[in-house]
Amino acid sequence: MPTNKKIPSKKESSQSKNGVQKPETSRKSQDDKTTSEGHCPESQPAILSTEDIETVNEVSKLSIAHEIIVNQNFVVEENYLPQGSLENKFVETMCNAFWDHLKNQLSSTPPDFSCALELINNIKQILVSLLLPRQNHLRNEIEEALDMDLLKQETEHGALDVPHLSNYILNLMALMCAPVRDEAVQKLESIKDPVQLLRGITQVLDLMKMDMINYTIKSIRPYLLEHSIEYERAKFQELLDKQPEQRIHLFLKSCLIHGMQESLLDVPGGLLFIEPELAELGWKFVNLMHHNQQVYNPYYAEILTNIISS
Repeated sequence: MPTNKKIPSKKESSQSKNGVQKPETSRKSQDDKTTSEGHCPESQPAILSTEDIETVNEVSKLSIAHEIIVNQNFVVEENYLPQGSLENKFVETMCNAFWDHLKNQLSSTPPDFSCALELINNIKQILVSLLLPRQNHLRNEIEEALDMDLLKQETEHGALDVPHLSNYILNLMALMCAPVRDEAVQKLESIKDPVQLLRGITQVLDLMKMDMINYTIKSIRPYLLEHSIEYERAKFQELLDKQPEQRIHLFLKSCLIHGMQESLLDVPGGLLFIEPELAELGWKFVNLMHHNQQVYNPYYAEILTNIISS
């Protein structure tokens, strides 16, 4: 591909005394080169630490718990991507690629069961996660029927019976699903193609997971309503213990500048749940500062000035 060559200006084509051309390299051109080769700090995405990610997750849990408390109609619903959208096309392409790959593996001679084995293991984990704590007998049955070590041995001998396993999983789903999913499970029983059947199983299992989440929400809502204040305060205190926030420093600085009474009238956002604890901390902090000011006066005036201006 041809490149565009820069036509040298009169100044750039000036020569030295020995006749050798001496092009001038401006500082701007060097900066441009540096910019083109590197990356502007402003354009780089922020990198979250593990602690930041954990904090975001905890805040999300707290927000969901609060929504459950204030919204009696709160439920988890299916996430439908807009038809024809880029996200929808991407998800469909990736899903079709996976199921096509599984079909090719099972159709090969001899069959390759590696992908099917991994899929069955994932289905097993989902089924176990849908069990209630008291369903130990059914849990043991699933562990025995879908023993992954035993199934792996069967794949090594080319004897993994995928249709049989799929039918067993269907029977479990019919036993475990909510009544609203009975029709969806029954429709799966008429699918003969093993790959399409497994695909349908995973789709209905996603719905069953959603049903279990909503059942859990319904079960814990009375408890959250009864203990909402204590729960939210405790969870927020956990966040503060894990990652002290700048807002506490701002509050303490406000106590020094404006006094405790005025600072308590304007508590920084996100700290209302711990206002009593914050007030106690503020009084102790102010008393300590006053004590230190008496002990270290006149040097303390400069120290306070540095703290307030920081």
